[in-house]
Amino acid sequence: MDILVVVLRIVHVMGAIFWGGAALMMEFFISPSIAATAEGGQEFARHLINKAHVHIFMMVNAMATILAGLILYWRDSDGFTSAWMKSGTGIGFTIGAVFGIIAFISGAIFGRSNARLGQVGAQIQGKPSSEQLAQLQAIQTRLKNISPIHKTSVLLAMLFMAAARYLVF
Repeated sequence: MDILVVVLRIVHVMGAIFWGGAALMMEFFISPSIAATAEGGQEFARHLINKAHVHIFMMVNAMATILAGLILYWRDSDGFTSAWMKSGTGIGFTIGAVFGIIAFISGAIFGRSNARLGQVGAQIQGKPSSEQLAQLQAIQTRLKNISPIHKTSVLLAMLFMAAARYLVF
């Protein structure tokens, strides 16, 4: 038994479970709830971003997941040179990895945008100024545009990683 592979698989799989689960929970439940609950939701979001620093935790977790996956892929593909890469399993993991990287990039944009939203929100005392309102609207537009990319890439990365061993191309 190769203890390094076991540790890397645990880091990769557990990290992906947390990353994907948290991202989808945020997309499908937490963000809509924040939007639907007005000031209470905004206070919760400010705490989540400014105090709990969830975006930083998610980024570190995603980076650990990707790094562990990259090392595992490197080992399985014999340094990106083996015929395994052209097998159904290799292609499935490759497609999953590409979607994972897209999820990472879109998640980073999502996290930074949420952090910026929290910063702007924390500056507002009473009614927002026209400049603050414009900033909020621009950030919300960015979040609305990146959300489908993030959600889809997370789901596809999870699907391909989970099924890669059984795919035939």
